[in-house]
Formats: sequence, C-alpha cells, structure tokens
Amino acid sequence: MGINQLFTQQGMFPGTDRQITFSAENESRSESSVAINPKNPLHMIAVSKKFINPDWYWFTVEPMVTNDGGYNWYPLPLPQAAGGNGWTDPVISFDHQGNAHLVLEPIRFIQPDTNQIPEIEVIGIKAFRLPYGGGNWIGPQELIVGRKLNGQDDKPWIACDYGKASPWSSGSSGWTSVASPWKGNIYIVWGVGGGLKFARSTDAGVSWTGAGNLNAGDDVPGTGNAWAPEVTVGDGGVIHVVWHTPGSASILYVRSIDGGETFKPQQTIVNGVQGLRSPPLPQTGSWPEFPGGKFRIVTLCTGCATGNRFLVAWSDMREGFARIYYHYSDDAGASWAPSSGQPLWPSLSASSAVQQFHPQMVVDGKGVIGCAFYEFGQQPPSTQYRIRTRIMGSFDAGTSFGLPANVSDNPWNPAVNAPWAHFNPNDTFIGEYFGLDGGPDGFELVCTDTRTGVQELFYDHIATSKMDVPSWFTDGIVATFMSPGVGLGAGGFVIVGGKIVKVPPHDPLFALLQTIVTLDAAQDIDHPAGRKLVKMVGEAMVDIVGDIAGKSTNSRGKG
Repeated sequence: MGINQLFTQQGMFPGTDRQITFSAENESRSESSVAINPKNPLHMIAVSKKFINPDWYWFTVEPMVTNDGGYNWYPLPLPQAAGGNGWTDPVISFDHQGNAHLVLEPIRFIQPDTNQIPEIEVIGIKAFRLPYGGGNWIGPQELIVGRKLNGQDDKPWIACDYGKASPWSSGSSGWTSVASPWKGNIYIVWGVGGGLKFARSTDAGVSWTGAGNLNAGDDVPGTGNAWAPEVTVGDGGVIHVVWHTPGSASILYVRSIDGGETFKPQQTIVNGVQGLRSPPLPQTGSWPEFPGGKFRIVTLCTGCATGNRFLVAWSDMREGFARIYYHYSDDAGASWAPSSGQPLWPSLSASSAVQQFHPQMVVDGKGVIGCAFYEFGQQPPSTQYRIRTRIMGSFDAGTSFGLPANVSDNPWNPAVNAPWAHFNPNDTFIGEYFGLDGGPDGFELVCTDTRTGVQELFYDHIATSKMDVPSWFTDGIVATFMSPGVGLGAGGFVIVGGKIVKVPPHDPLFALLQTIVTLDAAQDIDHPAGRKLVKMVGEAMVDIVGDIAGKSTNSRGKG
C-alpha cells in the first residue's frame, strides 16, 4: 500500500448544503443546470427556471454565478426574450476555452380571457454565450434556421467537446484516453416527437449549422420519435445521444464519429423499459404522479462517457416502485448487448416504498462516475412524504455502484410553494431535471429544495476522496498528543503503550502529529478554501511520513 492510499479514502462525500437563491414566494426555482469552467474550477454558473406567476405557470430563467467555488453566488440576468415574455428549459456548459454557452427557449405568455386559460407558447430555441472573463451575455442566436417552429421544438440539451471525456484529466478510470479531432465543437439537441433536432458550432458559438450541409435545427436524417434527448461527448470526440419517449418500452440512441457531419443509424439499445406512466401510477391531472405526491413526473434518460464506455440511466417502474436502471456499451456505442438494463442499487429491496427518479449521470476528472437522483417517500425521521437528493458513485467505470450518499441535509416537501403545471391545480411542478457536473476531484450539484418555505436552489460539492487518518494508524501509536508549545517550538508528548514519551520540536514525528491536528481542523472548514487546505495538509503528511520511513530504513540498515 502506497503512502497516498494510506491516507486517502474513496467514496462519495457530500459537504454542507448551501442556499444560492433567495426568492420571493412567487419566484419558485426548479429545473436547474450547472457547469464548471475548465479554465477555473472556482468559476461555476447555475441556471434554472424562476417563476413569475406560479399559479399561471409563467416563468423566466436566471443564471447564478460563483467565483469562489460555490461559497458565494450572484445573479447574472439575461435580457428580455425578444418577441416574448420569458425563458424556459435552460441548460448550460463551458467549452475548453472557458466560454459559457446557455441554451433555452423563449416563450410567449398567452393572456387569459373568457375563452382561455393562462398558457405559454415556445417561440424558438436560442443560445447565449459568455466569453471567458466577460461580464455580459452575448446573443441570443436563433438555432432554428430556415424553417418555422413545428411543435416539436422543445427540451434542449448541450455538450462541448473538451478533446477528451473529462477536461480535468488525461485519461479515464480503466481506459486509455483517445484525443478528439473536433476539440472545441459544441453540440445541441432537442425534440418532443418527430426527428432529432441538431445544431453544432465549430467556432465557439459564433455560428451554428446542422449535420452535414443541413441548417441548424434540422432533423438528423433517419431519426424519429425523439423526446427530450440528452447529448454527451466521449473520448475520441464520439457524440452520443439518448432518449426515451413517454409511453414506449425502449430507449433510443444515435451517435456520430465524425464531429456531427453524419450520424449512424438510430438504434434501440434497451427494451423492456417500464417508465413513469399511468397506469400503473395514479393520475389526477395531465401527468402521472407518485402515490403521496402531486408533482408531475416523466422518465428521461441521462448519459455519461468514460473512455470507451458509454452509459445510459433512467427511472423504471418494473419493481413496483421507481428505481434507477442503467445499461452500457464497451465500444463507444458501436454495439449494445440486448438488455432491459440493470439496477443501479441492486441490493435495495423491491418492497422498499421509495421512488427514485430524475437521474443525472456525469464523470469527474478521476474517472469516477456519479449518478444523482431524487428519492421520494416517507423519509425518516418524518412519516410525511418528502424528497431527498442522493448520489451514488462508481470507481470501476460503471461496472458497479456503491451505496448512496445523502446530498440533502434534510428531506424537503415538494408540496411547499409548488407551482401549478400548465394552470392545472392537480399537477404541481418541481422540474424534470437538476444540475450535476463533474469537476477535477468530485461533483458539483444544484437542485431544488423547499426547507425555507419557498422553492429555492441549493448547492453542494461532493468529493470522491478525502484525506483520512484511520484509527488503525493512530491506535497503538499515538493515544494522546499533548503539545503545550504547538507553534512555539516547545515540543510535545505522546503516550505510546502507556508510557509518556517526549517528542522534540524538530522530530518528524512531532511534525506529523501537528499535521494530523491541522488536517482534522481543516476538514471542518465549510468553505472551498477548506478543501484546498485539506489537500495541502494531506500532501505535507505524505512527505513527512516518507521522511520518517526513510530514517527508519536507514537506522535499520546501520544496525
């Protein structure tokens, strides 16, 4: 076992939830996305819906920005939607140069009269960009070129080609990294039935085209029945797109291996899907809902690439309760074994009365795969129905996942401050996705929470490793460390085997003991600087232990 392994513990380690929006009662927040700047991981942008009139289902979008790793956030407002009244369905990503790209839909509010109810109408698919170091959004640019809206323009997603699956490392866990010839390309997909809509940029979002010689927003040839697709870029620049159409029993997939010039034929990669639909779920409005809840739900797919492996995950009802299932290809999507998928958490009892939904799956810079999801049920200690945000991690490229960690400090009530979905009091709204991105050493998560009495956004950092001094290291070596002169060069004492032993101030053991105390204190600092300090102290501990081990070896050699 190496020195680093001695003090490093792998797993999913959420921090403390941090509220990042402070809203009025009519400004409910949901449907969030978050992105980390690869040029500066302390710089992140989160976006979400921000309601204007929750009873009428009217809203806009407001980006939130942090420059200190999630400790402080401030709004960076968008301009008014040209020709409309609001924005919806936001997703955001950074390219490899640190430019932010925000995709959303402008909407027109339909005013109610004697023959109408309040409604919204999607009037385009737009893209904003925020240049690296810039303070104002540029745009928006229309992504539907040369045709009119056709009722199938909705639910966009975005992915940037970093030259590799993760911008943070040269390789992914278990695989050899393959560089992309299309580094810098940006890809956007959308659709709610009909063909898969596609746009790409090769100039950092300045201009957009479609596949081949097609216009931006045209259908990918040969695709159909695309609904809320998600796009991912893997190693080698392979573009992966997955989706599940509500009511179907399959998950569909297309990929491109030439930077979006052409796409391989559409494939059915999973059969036997039992999505979130009614029946078997109850439905009192226009959407399925879980027993004990009134918020609308739907099965959406999420994808993740690590090396040559591409994974897809979704929420499935085959066990009687909603569970997260997943499937993967080991040749970058070229072939798929026939499958109905496997449970992310196979040891969870099928009779456990919790519902898991809205999975989000990404990879961090160490090749760890994180899958976060909402879990709804009678969450302890309360017997009331609540939602808890949880995350599971895989340290073997998705072959298996560990037990879930709780991201939410406390479960939250989805009935609190819940807007009416499309002016229907029988359907409330908490969003159909939330924000998750992979950073250099873990995950950044932004999701909805109602602990304040309002739907707000909360942020958390989930580390995938932590410096730890296990009990077996200290037990039998140091039972008590007494150092009246810590920091003053006066030395200290340890109790070893029941005997007091003086430790001179210049002894490496004294430095090690001081480092252990510092590490313990650093882990309690609720600030991004605390994570930096833990890393620095851990590295110092490795050096000190190596020094002690070297002296011990030299001493034995002389004896």
